[in-house]
Amino acid sequence: MQLVEIRKILKNKSNKKSKESTLKFVPTVKKQYGVKIAVLNELVKQIKEPDFELIEKLWKSGIFEERLLASKILGKICKTNPTKTLKIIQKFSKDISDWVVCDTLATQGIEALLI
Repeated sequence: MQLVEIRKILKNKSNKKSKESTLKFVPTVKKQYGVKIAVLNELVKQIKEPDFELIEKLWKSGIFEERLLASKILGKICKTNPTKTLKIIQKFSKDISDWVVCDTLATQGIEALLI
């Protein structure tokens, strides 16, 4: 699945209610689609050949859901290259603006390396 396709899905699945809910619990979010976490979890399952380049592109956008998706995908492939994963975590950790992205990156992003 390519970045363009992912963004199309996120735009199509966005809604005002989800956007308002996110802002209620994560007021520091600046850019977002307004997509439920369940949609992101389903997207991760659909991405059959994730790669570090996709993760970097998603993170770079700065969009809340894309960063969560990047973190979740990282967790899916972190064991393929633990060194690269830790470098990405170090890089991304300097650019975290909210607690949800921080928690997702810290737990789901590297959880498989800790087990």
